[in-house]
Amino acid sequence: MPSGCEVGQHDLIVLTFTDPLRGRQLRSGYLASDLLWGALYSADVRLQGGPMPVDNPYRVSSAFPFAGGEWLLPKPRTTARSVTAPDSSDKKAVKKLEFVNLADFLSLARGERLNAERLQAAQARQKRALLPVSTEMPFKVSAENFKRSLRGTRYTAKGAELARERYAASEAQLSDAERLHLSREARGHSVTGQAERQRNTQDRLTQATSTFMTDQLTQPRLAFLLESTSETQRARLMAALRLLSDTGLGGMRTQGSGQFEFTATRPNAELLGRLDQAGPQILLNLTRPGPQEADQIAADAQSSYTLIRRDGFLDGSELQRQDIWMLAEGSLVPAVLSGTLPDVAPPGYLHPAWRSGLAISLGIT
Repeated sequence: MPSGCEVGQHDLIVLTFTDPLRGRQLRSGYLASDLLWGALYSADVRLQGGPMPVDNPYRVSSAFPFAGGEWLLPKPRTTARSVTAPDSSDKKAVKKLEFVNLADFLSLARGERLNAERLQAAQARQKRALLPVSTEMPFKVSAENFKRSLRGTRYTAKGAELARERYAASEAQLSDAERLHLSREARGHSVTGQAERQRNTQDRLTQATSTFMTDQLTQPRLAFLLESTSETQRARLMAALRLLSDTGLGGMRTQGSGQFEFTATRPNAELLGRLDQAGPQILLNLTRPGPQEADQIAADAQSSYTLIRRDGFLDGSELQRQDIWMLAEGSLVPAVLSGTLPDVAPPGYLHPAWRSGLAISLGIT
């Protein structure tokens, strides 16, 4: 089990899904880091014919919304206990926030209050970032068609007001997808991207047919940090990403589910600087601390975290992985963590089944 990894290159991987995701416990604007890490590992094995060494492993953050060229981050879990606002409505507004930009992330992590203007902007930014996005929109919505679509609603001739209210943007800044969703919302239609799909199964012996429903979710544009430790490792991971983009993530991949397009960009300078910063940290992924790290967190009075149990089945089988507890994204820890890469294969299984608990975090000093 690795004790840490040499810090190398960071890429911000931006995902645009061409098909809905299917599976259990789907959440808009979020993909767990252990799922992404495991998918990359499996894709690399299929390409290379053997496992990637884990003595100096790559790391990934969880995936969060990416909109308007800005990556939103998980709201720090220190917020609930540290934000002091004289108006209870402020606390309720902060509680509804799930993803925030870097400036608000740092303010909330330090226990600072967001004023009314910043809160309103943060709410609009989150709403815009969580819009379901597809590379294959059913039709294009021009600015003129957008104005026409608002006729007969309470937003007739108020497209600029609607854009500012919902997305803190001008009417000219709206994309085709955003115009489509705004026009639907103005007419009272849902824009969550969540749906159910009917499926049929047939018993091979009796030929009896049964019907069941599966959840599907059209995700917004997402992004995650990928940390590689060498150019060779990075090249393998990019090849694995290309394979994943064709084969998909989540359930029912053989039926065209979860496929995506991706781009790799350089994170901004402030974000990069905070990845190497010492002192208190906010986690950007699901993390499994080592024993000494867990003791350090428990001994620190300022630590604030949430624990999440992770379980599931081995890919393509009915064998269940061992359950483990992990620190959730947004948790505050006293120092940079290495994390661990536990083997969660069933007892006596032929080879390891890794679940990544390797940490990626931002310094908040």
